[in-house]
Amino acid sequence: MYNKKEISAIIVCRKGSVRIPSKNLLPLGNETILSRKIKQLKNSEFIDRIIVGSDDERMLIIAKQNGAEPILRPNFYCDEKVASANDMISNMMTLIKTDIVVWAHCTNPLISSKTYDIAIKTYFQNLDKYDSLLSVVELKEHLWKDGQPFNYNPYAIKHTPARELPPLYMQDGGIFIQEWKQMKENCYFFGKKPYLFTINNDEFLDINNKRDYLLAKTIIETNEK
Repeated sequence: MYNKKEISAIIVCRKGSVRIPSKNLLPLGNETILSRKIKQLKNSEFIDRIIVGSDDERMLIIAKQNGAEPILRPNFYCDEKVASANDMISNMMTLIKTDIVVWAHCTNPLISSKTYDIAIKTYFQNLDKYDSLLSVVELKEHLWKDGQPFNYNPYAIKHTPARELPPLYMQDGGIFIQEWKQMKENCYFFGKKPYLFTINNDEFLDINNKRDYLLAKTIIETNEK
C-alpha cells in the first residue's frame, strides 16, 4: 500500500492468442511467461493485490498457484474479433474494485520489480499535473513518413547522428497506472494527461511474435545461468 491506497496489479491473458498460440504459457527460463510476471509483481514493495483475468483454466490455475487472484473472464471480452480493447478494459473494471490499477502485460518480461515501484512512486508524485502514467521508450532514430524525412534533414551540410536527434517516445505497453474509478469511466489504459515514464532500454522487450519470444528467452536464460 502506498499513500493509503490499495494498489492492484491487473494481468489479462486469454487462450485465443493468434500470432503465438497459448503465448502466456510458453516457458521463459524455469517458468511460464505468466508466472514470471506474477513473481515480478509480487516482489513489488507497493503492490497489494495481483489479479489475473482469463478465459483459460490453465492460466487461472497458474495464477492461484503463484499467489494471484484468478478471475474468469467472459468469452466475449476475450475475443478481439468482437470486443475492442475498450470493451475488454471496461469489463475487467466491473469484475474488480480497488483504488489504483497497475495494468501489467505478461508480454513485457524484462521489467523489474524495482521499476514497477519507481513507476508507482512517480505516478503519485505527479498527480498534481497528470492523471495517469504510461511507460515509454526513448527513440532516437532517423525516421521517415510518407516518403519524406520526419525528424531530420538528410540534405543538411552536416549529417545529424541519431544520438543528437531530439527524442521521440514509443509506448511500450509495459506499465499503465491510473485510478480504478477513472479507468472504469474512460475504459482505457490511461487518462487524458498521462505522465510518460521512460523505461530503461535494457528492460524494453514486448513479445509480439516468435522472434520477440526467442529473444526474450535467450536474454533471460543467459542471465540466469
